[in-house]
Amino acid sequence: MRPEDLSRVPLGERLTVRHRLADGRASDVVGHLVGRDGQTLVLDTRRGRAVVRLTDVVVARVVRAVPWRVATFLERAEVAVLDLDGVLRDFDTEGHVGRAAAELGTDLEGLLEVAFGIDEAMAMLTGRCTHAEWVQALETRLLDDGHHPPAVERLMTVWVEDRGTPVAPTTELVDRLCAAGTPVFVFTNGTDRVPEELEHIGLGHLVPALINACDLGVAKPDPEAYAVAHAEIERRLGRTVGREQVRFTDDRPHNVEAAREFGWQARIFTPPS
Repeated sequence: MRPEDLSRVPLGERLTVRHRLADGRASDVVGHLVGRDGQTLVLDTRRGRAVVRLTDVVVARVVRAVPWRVATFLERAEVAVLDLDGVLRDFDTEGHVGRAAAELGTDLEGLLEVAFGIDEAMAMLTGRCTHAEWVQALETRLLDDGHHPPAVERLMTVWVEDRGTPVAPTTELVDRLCAAGTPVFVFTNGTDRVPEELEHIGLGHLVPALINACDLGVAKPDPEAYAVAHAEIERRLGRTVGREQVRFTDDRPHNVEAAREFGWQARIFTPPS
């Protein structure tokens, strides 16, 4: 695109602009076009506003958005199935749990390893233990490991209070799928508290679509979990559903691979770029 063509580019478009610097070198700036006059362009970039003189522009082009492959994949589904955590909601988005974990001398990843490594974790995910019992077992484990009781208490308080935050692009995608008439299900290795959590964070409309491992008695990536979930999908829809008709996304590769082995079409979840 030549500099004179930039007058026809709508405001809001994302541009890459190569321009000359004062020392004669060329540099690129990438951002959304938010303003211009007869002499300059104003771009909103990741580092802030950038002003480029039109006389310095060497070449420019509009950067087209890369299609969100997960969205395209699910929009072609006869039945769409999505994981919950890491896909439709995220935890500790404000960092409270991470900071409380740091007080114990660990990071969030280390804390999760301990939390999901205790026996009560799998029991909880398969309906043999409640969320409250798991939390109590985790607190006992942390105290037994010698962590300072007040720090453990602070951690458990913020842990229980964190019910997650909706992932806007994915929840909006689900709304579009439902509006288009595509049956949508949420298949999660969740706890008995998931319905209440979804109501709390404004995703209560997803509760009727919920297929929860703690209700099934078996969790992903166990092959039986997919068989039981598929039977539940057929029961709710009141018809036979071919395995190849189901399209599934999950942020855990093992769960995606197990779904493929079962016969579902499956893709690892990635957020839009």
